[in-house]
Amino acid sequence: MQLLSCYNGQLHAATVASPDGIAKGKSRGFATGLSALDELLPDHLLARGAVHELLALPQHPFPLFVALLLARSALLQSQKILQPQMNTDERRSKYSSLLLNPRSSGYLPLGREPFICGSHELSGSIAWCDPHGMLYPPAIAAMGVPLERLLIIRPKSITDENWAITECLRCRGLGATVAAPRRISRIEARRFQLAAERGGGVGILLRPYDRNAHIYAAVTRWLVAPALGERTVQKWRIQLVHGHGGRVGQTVILEHHRDTGIIKVHPLRALEQLADRPVPKTARATA
Repeated sequence: MQLLSCYNGQLHAATVASPDGIAKGKSRGFATGLSALDELLPDHLLARGAVHELLALPQHPFPLFVALLLARSALLQSQKILQPQMNTDERRSKYSSLLLNPRSSGYLPLGREPFICGSHELSGSIAWCDPHGMLYPPAIAAMGVPLERLLIIRPKSITDENWAITECLRCRGLGATVAAPRRISRIEARRFQLAAERGGGVGILLRPYDRNAHIYAAVTRWLVAPALGERTVQKWRIQLVHGHGGRVGQTVILEHHRDTGIIKVHPLRALEQLADRPVPKTARATA
């Protein structure tokens, strides 16, 4: 980290050690393994020590599947998959060759050869704030996250909920914190981000895209909406709406094939605007 100071009309830069909040041994970012989604991100990585928001329109449910996908990717710290000496391009290449296969509790390479990702391949745990008891733990386990690495928090009030989210984000032993805060202020939004910086993990907040959505301190924000799918295929439209250095405004389609457990992401190509031409006048039909 660098600090800039101004003295005698000149700028001076000083390099200091990272704060204690950035956990040692953790990389500054991670890839989801879905290349079309990673390409929207700065350096093709999702930042650690930061809060990321998944926004949903009021008429749509929260994208719990997408939140779990990101949280699980944050835990993947296997030395076998991501070695510290790998550079960014090598890390992308390694992740991009894998597709998430929940039924095998791990990753499935493109050759359909199973790669089991046991609990020893994961680093940290997931804390999920679930005040209404809506979370279904067997679905978490089906995505390859051992239940012993899942902490379910059920606060009784909004105050307790925001306090619990802050403490989880500050904890270095948690790789990801997932929550849907019912009400936050600008101070609390900033407090979440500062806590994530200190803990070094990833905060994934599920929030409605309503009149209060302008209150945030997240590094990236995504607008997620369900798309028309098929009987065995679920689809979501995911658009990056905020992220410095990322491809803001671009959209991808996330597909979850429930029969095979394969997850795919396709970029959504923007169509050129059609020319607006006047309708030609037609002669009246005469009898």
